[in-house]
Amino acid sequence: MKIDPKHLVAIEVVRREASLTRAATAIGTSQPALSRTLSDLEARLGAKLFDRTSRPWKLTRLGEVFARQGATVLRAQQQASEGFEHVTAGGRDNLRLAGPPFFTDGAISYWLARFRAMHPKVSFEISYGYSRDLREAVRQGDADIAIYPVGVGDVVDDLTFSPLIDGKNVIACRSGHPILRFTYPRPLALLDYGWVSPPSGSPLAIDMTTVLADLDMREAEIVLSGGSLASVMSFVAHSDCLAVLPEATVLSLGKVFNLKIIPIETRTPHRPIGLLSRPAPELAFTCRAFLDFMQEAFQSHRG
Repeated sequence: MKIDPKHLVAIEVVRREASLTRAATAIGTSQPALSRTLSDLEARLGAKLFDRTSRPWKLTRLGEVFARQGATVLRAQQQASEGFEHVTAGGRDNLRLAGPPFFTDGAISYWLARFRAMHPKVSFEISYGYSRDLREAVRQGDADIAIYPVGVGDVVDDLTFSPLIDGKNVIACRSGHPILRFTYPRPLALLDYGWVSPPSGSPLAIDMTTVLADLDMREAEIVLSGGSLASVMSFVAHSDCLAVLPEATVLSLGKVFNLKIIPIETRTPHRPIGLLSRPAPELAFTCRAFLDFMQEAFQSHRG
C-alpha cells in the first residue's frame, strides 16, 4: 500500500507535540481535520496507529514505525529548504577539516578539489592530528569534520562516523626498483635497502614497526625519518629506499611520484577510515553535502 509522506509527517508531529491540537497548528490544519485524516488512514490500513485510551495518545508499534519515517521526511524537507536558501543566497562557506597528514594529503585532497568544482563558494581549512586530537577537534568545534582512522577499542558514541574505506598499508618503492624484477620478492630481500619512516608516534610509524618486526627486519636501516608526505614520497622516488604508506595514498599519488607497490603482504591493522562529525542534524548544509559527496566518491572509486 502506498503511504502519503504527508500522513507520515502528521503521525510524527502528533508524537512530537503530544497534543492533537498543537500538532494541527504545527501542520497548518484544524484539529478535526487532522483527526479525520488519521482515522481515515487507520481505516485504510486496517490497523491502529495510536492508542486513544491514554492521554496523550500513545503510538502503537505500527505507529512508531510510521513516525520514524515521518521524522526522516521532516529532516529531508528541512535539508532541502536549507539547501535552497544556501544556493540562492550565494553565501560562502569555510569547511574546517582535520586528519592524519599522510592519508589526508595523499587520498583526500584530490576530492576536495572535485567537491569545490561542484560548490565553488566553498573554501577549506586543513589541520593535522591523530586519534584523540581529531576526536577532540570535532567535539570542541575546532573542526567540522575529521578524517578518522578507527583504532582498536575506539569509542566515539557521542559523534557520528561515516565510513569511507578499509584502510590498509603497503610497502612502496620507486618504479624501476631492482626488487620489482621479482614477481614474488622474498621479505629478506628488503633488508638490502634503506627505509624512510613517517613521523615518530604516528599510527603509520607504529604500523611500520609492526611490518618490519613481522618480516623479521627489526634491524632495517632508517635513512630518513619524520618528513612530510611530499618529502617521504619524493625521497623514495629518487632512491632505492622503501617506505610503508597507506595503500590509498600510493594509488592516488603513485603516478605523480612514480611509485609502485611491492607485492608483499603486510600484517598491519586494517583500520576503517571515515569521516567523524557531530550528528548530521546538527551540521550545516555544506558539511552534510560534503559527507554525502565523500561517501559516494569512495563507493564509486572502489567499484
